[in-house]
Amino acid sequence: MNPGTELGRYTVESRIEQIPGGERWAARDTTLDRDVTLVVMPAEDDTTLAALDAARRAAGVEAAQLVRILDVGGEGDLAWIAEDALTGSRTYAAAIGEEGLPAEEVRRITGEIATGVEAARARGLHHLALTPEIVELTSDGRVKVRGLATAAALAGIETEGAEADRDDAIGIVALAYAGLTGTWPLEARTTLPAAPRTDGVPSPPSHLAVAVPGDLDTICRETLGDGTGPDSAGDYAAQIAPWSRIPLAGAVRTSPTAAEEPTAADGASSDDTVTLPTTATGAAGAAGAGAVAAGAGVAASADWGSDADADLDADQVTRPIRLDESRHTVEITPGGQASASTTSRTTDDDGPEHADGQRAHGARHGDADDAPQGRTAASAAAAAAAAAAGAAAGAAASGGKVIGDRLGRVARTAGDRSKGALHDAKARREAIRADQRTRTSLGAAPVSSDIEPPAPLLPAEAGAPPSRSQSNLVLTLMAGFVALACLIGGIGTSRIGSGTDLGRILGADGTTSAPTTEPTSGGSGDTSGGGDGGSEPLGIINAVGFDPPPGDGAEHNAEVPRIYDGDPTTAWTTEGYESETFGGVKQGVGITVDLGQAQKISSVTLELPTTSQATVYAGDAATNSGTQIGQTQGRQGQVVLQPTSDVNAQYVTVWFTSLAPSDDGRYRAALGEIVVR
Repeated sequence: MNPGTELGRYTVESRIEQIPGGERWAARDTTLDRDVTLVVMPAEDDTTLAALDAARRAAGVEAAQLVRILDVGGEGDLAWIAEDALTGSRTYAAAIGEEGLPAEEVRRITGEIATGVEAARARGLHHLALTPEIVELTSDGRVKVRGLATAAALAGIETEGAEADRDDAIGIVALAYAGLTGTWPLEARTTLPAAPRTDGVPSPPSHLAVAVPGDLDTICRETLGDGTGPDSAGDYAAQIAPWSRIPLAGAVRTSPTAAEEPTAADGASSDDTVTLPTTATGAAGAAGAGAVAAGAGVAASADWGSDADADLDADQVTRPIRLDESRHTVEITPGGQASASTTSRTTDDDGPEHADGQRAHGARHGDADDAPQGRTAASAAAAAAAAAAGAAAGAAASGGKVIGDRLGRVARTAGDRSKGALHDAKARREAIRADQRTRTSLGAAPVSSDIEPPAPLLPAEAGAPPSRSQSNLVLTLMAGFVALACLIGGIGTSRIGSGTDLGRILGADGTTSAPTTEPTSGGSGDTSGGGDGGSEPLGIINAVGFDPPPGDGAEHNAEVPRIYDGDPTTAWTTEGYESETFGGVKQGVGITVDLGQAQKISSVTLELPTTSQATVYAGDAATNSGTQIGQTQGRQGQVVLQPTSDVNAQYVTVWFTSLAPSDDGRYRAALGEIVVR
């Protein structure tokens, strides 16, 4: 297939990529004048039928996070699935690149993915083929997931029930791992490098990146390493909630590459800022991790020079720490970076303000002794650890009881918040799992929840045996009801047969002649103005527009009930075309009626509002060939068509091969009423 190829109403423009079982092409819908994306497959391939069926079912799932399926069709040896074209979007893999993504952006993206996949799971569908390339991020930050059920069908994946729920949950956790680390932990092929492994399982994200939240790190470790973790997409969403609906702009990334670059917010050049190593390996890595943890705990209390009596918000853990009793200043930057700078403590009469000024501007004066440019990652870790130790020593030396009280209060508050967050997360997880036990999917049967017995509505003494008077009252009432029923039954029995002539029904010996009608002679053709009155009309249970390929399969289906509503003034019409011969895009179009079962057909009467050329066919399905009842050419009004031989069929199709001009300058055919006898 080449650019410019016509597939139905679509003109392909350029190939996007090759996928298992087919290709993705950018195309143009010439009918609706819009851009689409076509997934083109060989029509005879074993996986194509499964993919087309999955696409039809996925088209019924309404979720803002899923790419919408617009059309399913085929022509010749090719079949296709038409999807929304996401102009200007990029894949999740491209967004990750080599630097990873901010942790809260990963939380938002994977939370949106889980929401969309969970909506599909409620309809009995699963994705089963989640990769960073299958997720798209639009120009305004919205998350779109392609290939619901269809990508797995093309890859030959057939998993259902609880196993499919778990597979989708693992796929979403793998996407979170990829966003945090820039590597891929599963065996599926992607453009991202494979994740490093420890003892045969992917290394935890916190060993590969900085500023990884504890809940995301735990979920990745449990799911990808321990075999536990969330059981479904909804379970994952509940465990990481809440997340922001707004994309993060300018946040610090989690990858080691981004972490090693100084931030402009620190107010210092690269000469006076040293970053901690991002992988906790060896003594230096352990020291660096300890310094970051210590620095974060101290920063949570407040800046020494500010009022720290009020409770602190979560975002204050990124505030810089200034330790006036030491020569070092440690800063924890937003996103988890730690920097250490060395300043000379002044002893002149300028006071603390002068010392602070030297610390703030020392690097700008080019003091090479204050900030060695060639400091290694290990020395940075040692400097940060020394800064944290110096902070504690300075605070102890100063005998600051107030500082100790504040640290204790903050530690208790942080502990309480941690316990509350763990409790809330556990409650959400249990609620989701309890809800899942009562849901159904394609591979699971419904499970009813246990119902507690109702509380008693009568007092305890109501359980005593009835008295003699109560028993007699009940017996009397029952006897009265029986007598009333017998009376009504006797009256009804005596009136059986009234209003009928039972003598003629049961005792008549004579014969009764029934009127007969001679069959109408005639051959195939149309008879204007007449009708076949010798037989009763056959019932029509349904009708549908008939538009076979290269058509789209439907033709004003909303109007089809008008042809058998008994009112010739209401009519079904075709779509508007450019010429009498359908603009050269097709051979004809029609409408099919269903008689419910195969029946003998003696005639078909048409009410034609316009002059059109049509042929009427009968068969076991909608068809434009086969058994012909008759045809009309240029007739208008009532036309009766009679077959030349006996016809038994369930479906009758009126196939129009020419059109008549309409008031809007286009060409249409119309049918006001059809009667089959």
